[in-house]
Amino acid sequence: MLSFKRWLLFAALAFSARLQAAPPLTTISDTLFNADGTPFSGVVTISWPSFEASDTSNVAAETEQIQVNGGILYVQLVPTTNANTAAIYTVQYANLGVTLSSEAWAVPPSSLPLRVRDVRVAPGAITGSGPAAATLISIADVTGLQNALNVRAVIGTGFSASRSAVIDATGAIDGAVGNLTDCLHVDGTSGPCSTFSTTFIDGETPQGTLDGSNAAFVLTNVPSPTTSLALFRNGLLLRAGGDYTVSGNNVTFQTGAVPQPNDILAASYRLSVSIPGVSFIDQETPSGPVNGVNAAYTLSQTPSPSSSLAVYRNGVRLTSGVDYTAVGNAITFGSTLVPQTGDTLLCSYRTAQ
Repeated sequence: MLSFKRWLLFAALAFSARLQAAPPLTTISDTLFNADGTPFSGVVTISWPSFEASDTSNVAAETEQIQVNGGILYVQLVPTTNANTAAIYTVQYANLGVTLSSEAWAVPPSSLPLRVRDVRVAPGAITGSGPAAATLISIADVTGLQNALNVRAVIGTGFSASRSAVIDATGAIDGAVGNLTDCLHVDGTSGPCSTFSTTFIDGETPQGTLDGSNAAFVLTNVPSPTTSLALFRNGLLLRAGGDYTVSGNNVTFQTGAVPQPNDILAASYRLSVSIPGVSFIDQETPSGPVNGVNAAYTLSQTPSPSSSLAVYRNGVRLTSGVDYTAVGNAITFGSTLVPQTGDTLLCSYRTAQ
């Protein structure tokens, strides 16, 4: 029969062996707060499935409740990120018996204490360890995967990094073919970019003597088109063909419209302006009888944008919303501003092609 001393020795050795067989632990130590900034007090419930730790220790499934006072959380857990079998901790926060929130923890091995943020798993994330040996899964093993792949575009034979992407006739994604300075068209082709000019001449003073008898004046450039010329005398828009004529860059005033000393002349016009998708309508006379009764007039096209419309009555530019309203290509004058017999109406605007 063993002596009492020997029995104590065997017991100590057995207890020491059990301690040595215990799996490694990671400490999670943090301070928890409520949304209003006050320390959290309540119960943190941590549960986990059975799993095999990295040192082959078998961890039984269990649930542990930790009382948190003043926000202080302290717990030691077996790491799961390097476990031999997949495992994750489910954590619930409760106060007064009511579950407030829940989250998942993936605990890595660490000799230093970790905070909750170090182990919290983002919603939707996949984590944990798996079997050491990889298992090959074919596309056919995943229900619906092949159909999902069939509707996704594949890389075409002409695919190249740093090129504009186009979809070829087979539905594959290819790289656009062409020079780096080319423009890409909606049909996937490429070519030289269209060029356009945007030369506008605004507020130019025609050259000529203002003496009441000289009728010939010269512009710096030739208006293109000629109808783009808007010639103002003392702020009033003059009528081409009625008050003056234009030939090249020469302006000749009609008898009775010859500028007088101290008059102010200003000319605005374009020089072969070409803007893709934009056209200009210059000094159009809207359709409708000018008889002192009719207030409704119609333009040949719809201004786009509507704010580009400029309406002149006897050379004076009218104010939209005050003197008239414009909806689409229809112009309606106010009841007290109906054009009278002999009045001249001219409209200039832009349209979208």
